Amino acid sequence: MAAMTVSLAVGGLAAAKVRPGHPAASGKALVAPHTASTSASQSPPPPSTATSTAPAVSISYDDLSALVSSYSAALGSKNRAGFVSVVDPGQPKLATSQGQLFDNLRKVPFTSAKYSLVMVDASDGGPQDATATATVAFDHQITGVDSVPVKENYKWTVQRHGATGPLKITAISGAASEHNYPAPWDAVAGLTVVTRPKVVIMADDTSASFAKSHADAMERDAEYDFAHWTGGTGIAPGFSIFLTADRSRYEGIYSQNRAESVGVTVPISAVGKNDGFYPSSRIAVDTTQYKNVDPADADIVFKHEMAHAMIGPFEDQSASSEQDHLWAIEGFAEWESQRMYSTSELLYDGATLHSYVKKHGVPTALPTDSQVYSSDSATSALGYFYAHMTIRYMADEYGPKKVDQFMLAVYKHATASTCVDDAMKSVLGTTTDQFTQAYAKWVRNSV
Repeated sequence: MAAMTVSLAVGGLAAAKVRPGHPAASGKALVAPHTASTSASQSPPPPSTATSTAPAVSISYDDLSALVSSYSAALGSKNRAGFVSVVDPGQPKLATSQGQLFDNLRKVPFTSAKYSLVMVDASDGGPQDATATATVAFDHQITGVDSVPVKENYKWTVQRHGATGPLKITAISGAASEHNYPAPWDAVAGLTVVTRPKVVIMADDTSASFAKSHADAMERDAEYDFAHWTGGTGIAPGFSIFLTADRSRYEGIYSQNRAESVGVTVPISAVGKNDGFYPSSRIAVDTTQYKNVDPADADIVFKHEMAHAMIGPFEDQSASSEQDHLWAIEGFAEWESQRMYSTSELLYDGATLHSYVKKHGVPTALPTDSQVYSSDSATSALGYFYAHMTIRYMADEYGPKKVDQFMLAVYKHATASTCVDDAMKSVLGTTTDQFTQAYAKWVRNSV
């Protein structure tokens, strides 16, 4: 059976690295009242023209904390009216979107879900009105997907009219540098949610039927990846997958903007941690070209992204990588998704692997990071192909268990200047140069 691997690249964890900042201290954001004064040489104004020294309207940290708590409590108690009531009545579109958000969240199987105030970003008061902006976290754990609670950060703009007026939200967006926003529940009206033991599938109206008809297949894809893993505990327990055929929505979801990809896996931060490790991930796939093709082609994409998410918790993203290693990250996912096929059974861009290599040449070096994640689709496709062949050779020469051990070594030390060299030595007992030479010979003789 021949299987086609897509030439438009599927994206991996390293594509979505972020460096969350440390929040500033969140003290009480009170604005001091303004008072009128007169010169000692001036006579005081007559009583009929005396000015008022009433305090300015203000918004404190405690005020915002109470607002967030009430919003969170409304979600927990399934109180849709209470959830939406915190929105300014003068913002009907925001009220509608918050109602949609509530409806969407009620469909997702959460082990826990709550909102908390992270910090007050700014606060400004005056004689009649006050405005504040705050970072608000949605701390949540999708059942069967997240091993611990994870977070999505929002920026709230809040106003108060009059000294005793209620706080009302006038705008909500993603917090600064927040890569987990918008999640599907933020971006889609009428989110479709389909669950299986190892996958939670979300879809917009362009892919709702696809989600329902392919849910069992995606569950089997998850079981396939888990069944092959030999690297021990610590992997993701399951997968969250968003499906859409709307290209702009796909590129905007989770703010990943991968214009050259058809699938992407985005790491998501744990609540209360900023150590460079991401315990969970979110997968998004553009279903456009998979609705009327051999189901095996769609399975390859899902297995690829699940392979990224499965071992994502091991990757050190605490700093920039100092040695090219995306060939290992993407090559592993490509090999994992197609390991059931021999090289003679696979097609690439409609050609046999032999024909593809004959056209592009036998590699003399491992693919570079800039090649694998090139913005040029042809360059990236070639990088993915040779990355796949590199891991396929590794499995053929050293065995699949060694591949898993090699990936663990690279992921855990991804920021080291010699992460690949060290893994070659400690796991495979060779050098990178020796491996590359043997790999090139294997491509020449076996592909």
